[in-house]
Amino acid sequence: MVVEGPDDARTVPGLVDRVVEGAVPVLKGKLGRARSFCGLDANAPFVMWSAIHQYPVPRRHGHFGGKPGLEDARTAVLALRCFVARNPQPEAVVLVRDSDGKEAERRQGLEQARQDFAWPFEVLLGVAHPMRECWVLAGFVPESKREETSLAALRKELGFDPTARSHELDASSKTAKKSPKRVLDRLTGDDDEREARCWTEPTLGHLRQRGHGNGLAAFLDEVEARLVPIFSDAGTGDDAGAGLGPPQPCAPEGDEASAKVPSRS
Repeated sequence: MVVEGPDDARTVPGLVDRVVEGAVPVLKGKLGRARSFCGLDANAPFVMWSAIHQYPVPRRHGHFGGKPGLEDARTAVLALRCFVARNPQPEAVVLVRDSDGKEAERRQGLEQARQDFAWPFEVLLGVAHPMRECWVLAGFVPESKREETSLAALRKELGFDPTARSHELDASSKTAKKSPKRVLDRLTGDDDEREARCWTEPTLGHLRQRGHGNGLAAFLDEVEARLVPIFSDAGTGDDAGAGLGPPQPCAPEGDEASAKVPSRS
C-alpha cells in the first residue's frame, strides 16, 4: 500500500475492508486473518509516496505508450517495481494519492503506470480529490446536536454542504476557509475514533453517493472490480479466513533486488 501518510493508512484499509466484507459475507469478522497490508520494509503496513525514491530499483525513463509521463507516472512505476522485488510479492498493490487540485493529471499518470507493464499482481488506484479528508467528510453523519450545529454553521459559512460536496473544498492551505482539514476538524474535533466512524458506519451506498465527485466512489469501484475476486475464491473454500501471514522484509538491496524488477525504460 502506497499512501500519503499515516492518516491515509488508517482510512484506506478501512474502506477496502468495507467493500470486501460487503461482497464476501463469509469473511466478515475474519479479514484480520485473511489479509495483511504491507509496505516495503519489514512489518511496515504502508509506504509513503515521499519515500519511494530511496529504494534501489531501476528508474523509469522515456515515454509511456509514445506519450510523456504525466503526474506521478514515473514514481508510481518505481513503487510497483519495488513491490515486484518484494519477497513475498503481494497479491495486490494499492496506490492512493491526494489530487491537490490536479485530479485528472494524477489519475492519468497512475493509469499510465498501471498499463506500463504486465505486473504480477493487481494494481488498484485511488485519487482523493482534493485530499483524503474529503473521503472522510463524505461519510460524516451528525451524531449529536452539537455536530448538527457545527455542520449547519459550516454550511452557512461555506455556502454549501461540505459533506455532500467535499470535492468543492480547497486543499491549498490548511487554514483557508475551504480547507478540508479545517472543516473535518470542526466536525470531528480532531478525534481519530470519530473520524473512523465516518468510513465504518455509513452504508456503502451513502459513501458512493457522497463520494462521486471526490474520487471515493471510483476507488470503491476499483476495490470491487480488482480485489474482491481474489477474496471471493478464498472465501468460498474450507480455508476461508486462513491467514496469509505477516508482512515479510523487502528484497535485499543491490543486484538481487534489481534483477527481479522489469527494466523496460
